[in-house]
Amino acid sequence: MASGRLDLFIAKLPPHTVVLTLNCAEMASELLSIPRNAKLTLKRGSIKQQIQLQFLEGRECFADFMEMSFALARQFQLTALRRYTLTYNASDQSLTVSPSPLSETVALIASGPVAAGTLSVGYELLSRLGIPERQGSIIKVRSGKHLAKLHLHVPANLSDDRLRLSSLWLQRWKLAPNQKQLVQFDQRNLTLSIAPSPNSSR
Repeated sequence: MASGRLDLFIAKLPPHTVVLTLNCAEMASELLSIPRNAKLTLKRGSIKQQIQLQFLEGRECFADFMEMSFALARQFQLTALRRYTLTYNASDQSLTVSPSPLSETVALIASGPVAAGTLSVGYELLSRLGIPERQGSIIKVRSGKHLAKLHLHVPANLSDDRLRLSSLWLQRWKLAPNQKQLVQFDQRNLTLSIAPSPNSSR
């Protein structure tokens, strides 16, 4: 058995083709053990379909992702820009897909030149957390007992891995600027939770 977490993108592909782009994260993906150009059975619950699996390499990315046609995604009731776990079973040559909506990482929380109603998330951090790249969308931000609804802003710099809040929220939530915090994102309710990192320096 081998598994990995990937984001789903819709692409113009043959109906029963799935393309994986792996090794975007720091650790090598277990899914690289799947034979190249393998014909597998994609499964989700009672839904099954024979597919052709392909790999693409050398693409710039910060999170592993898979691509399939809109028709195949609809058949398996999968949603674009959502995160899923793929599990490969060599004994029956199957690939099982299941939702994996919760992601977390340690990130630097900075005070930036952002409006009080805005949450600025660098693209690299956005990718690691599985936050859909939709400028201006509403993200619920939770810190302790506090909750605020903020508009998402994604800076143009693709290698930006910081999260920026206005000084208003940092003061109100008693967050020290330029400190690393544990950040968790739940795709089901678009909620970003901030908590002290066990490794943060005080």
